[in-house]
Amino acid sequence: MRDIIRGKSANPQLETVLGLAKALDMDIAQLVPSTATLMPRVGMTGGVEQLEVVGAVAAGVWREQTDWAAEDRYFIEVGPNPVAGGERFALRMEGHSMDKIIAPGSDLECLRVSYGFVEPQPGDIVIVQRDRHDLHELTCKRLDHDGTNFILRAESTRAEFQEPIVIGNPDEDNHDDEGVNIIGIVLRSHQNLFQRRR
Repeated sequence: MRDIIRGKSANPQLETVLGLAKALDMDIAQLVPSTATLMPRVGMTGGVEQLEVVGAVAAGVWREQTDWAAEDRYFIEVGPNPVAGGERFALRMEGHSMDKIIAPGSDLECLRVSYGFVEPQPGDIVIVQRDRHDLHELTCKRLDHDGTNFILRAESTRAEFQEPIVIGNPDEDNHDDEGVNIIGIVLRSHQNLFQRRR
């Protein structure tokens, strides 16, 4: 505790801060700013990085623009990129098409698909952009293969999302005015479960 007070320990471990809060009969939120990082996440070999959440995923919601305005965007903390040179982006899950495994309100850390470098495989959870002329929908689905075609499947508690979407063979040439394109692979889902009531 002396080292913390004297500034010699600028990054105390979580257990230390919890013990200090208990000893002082204080809420841990009083000791730790909401933006602070106490320690690297378990299993991390590198530091924490910031990734901007640039839009939302919601099956059945068609928009002219899929990217949010700058004032609506925010950052989440993520670990090191698992694919060297791969481009990551983040989206907020607003829909229920994958609610059996990803809760609405979660932030999705995604790896941008780049054919010939990062390609989706059956079993991946993917971000799909569907286009209808000037309107676009971003949705999240599980990629499957039936031996002939690639198929997008929801993992939802809701009946309206159960119909699979057959997309044939996704590749970099599969773009048209009414196309279905896989633009990202979901790496992780992030949820903020710790909220203070005032």
